Amino acid sequence: MKRVLLALGALLAVGAASAQKEINLRFSTWAGGDGLALLQQLAKEYSDSNPRVNVAVEVTPFADYPRKVAIQVASGDAPDVGWLAERDVPAFLASNALVDLRPSLYADRNFDAADFPASALNLWRKGNGIYGVPFSNSPQVLFYNKDLFAKAGVPDPMTQYAKGTWDYAAFQKAADTIKEKTGAFGARVMRLDPRAWSSGTLAVLWSYGGGVYDDKFKCALDSDGSVRAFTLLHEMMFKSGSMPRPGDQTTFETGRMAMYMDNVSYSAQLRTVDFKWGIAPMPKGPSGRITQLGQAGYVVFAKSKYPKEATEFLAFLASKDVMARTARFFPPPRKSVLSNPAYLSSNPLIPAESLKVALVNQVTSAKVFLTTTNWPKANDVITSGLDRLYQPNANPKAVLSDICRQVDALQ
Repeated sequence: MKRVLLALGALLAVGAASAQKEINLRFSTWAGGDGLALLQQLAKEYSDSNPRVNVAVEVTPFADYPRKVAIQVASGDAPDVGWLAERDVPAFLASNALVDLRPSLYADRNFDAADFPASALNLWRKGNGIYGVPFSNSPQVLFYNKDLFAKAGVPDPMTQYAKGTWDYAAFQKAADTIKEKTGAFGARVMRLDPRAWSSGTLAVLWSYGGGVYDDKFKCALDSDGSVRAFTLLHEMMFKSGSMPRPGDQTTFETGRMAMYMDNVSYSAQLRTVDFKWGIAPMPKGPSGRITQLGQAGYVVFAKSKYPKEATEFLAFLASKDVMARTARFFPPPRKSVLSNPAYLSSNPLIPAESLKVALVNQVTSAKVFLTTTNWPKANDVITSGLDRLYQPNANPKAVLSDICRQVDALQ
């Protein structure tokens, strides 16, 4: 009987120990390719070194991400830790969906909050709190197919940039010539999902002096600069055919697209392509060479069951050592990482000089897309409106004015 009780006690002890180890953290992201593989490896490393914690990585496509996470938060099924893009921060802050990290993480000397420029944290502030840690401060770059440029006999974007001639007129001319001489599309600005229309498009709008909002958050899509920018894209779609129309699924990685605008993390999807490619700065417009600064951050969701453990995992992801590893996909605002010569050689797919010219040197002129708390609804209106804009006989000014009327009515 004594042996039975001892055995039972041992089993109960093992069960109690196992129960202590079952802290299951959910980490939400929209990453893909090698970037996702690295995040999954980091989650495994953290789980292995913290026996009480297991981290599961959950992936949602970028266009669906904010809506899905908002639903999860509202239904009480929020992830513990996750990514958040700059355009979605205001809505999540307004709904008190995030944990204030200032009293814990930012107060920790080991975290070294001074390593982050103050400007990089502005988006994440509310009152005296700081509700996120930016891990990606990446200006969009132009990916280009060297083989298609050579076949068409067109100087590539980096060559034209070095000569001071790389502007949107040169961009349009190169795209049209490549379409005419090779049959391949000259350029794609938007991503495939129409709801992600702002990626790429914003750089064109800003460079022409337009944008989504003015400085008072009134719709600016029908401003003169915005109309000129959208007219350029419309002409490339329906006059020369050098840009694919919405619905066309041709991507840069197929080798049938000469230029594409995206973050440097997109390079992970080009690891096995059978053509030569490079990156270059965005073209220059009438208002300058302005690209989108895609800022994203790590956050802890307020409804996490394990806020302490979630914050500790976030601290691991945002540490200097880990950010140095993720930097090849997600250029961080940490000064110690960006100033380290090792950063420029961190991405084996992109030469250091190209990364310096196309990415690092563009940071100072890049812009963060600031939105209002009703951005999800506004984005639905704009997405629907752009479907009307990108038609052969559309009147850009009339369509954009109607979009602005609906967007302003939401406020």
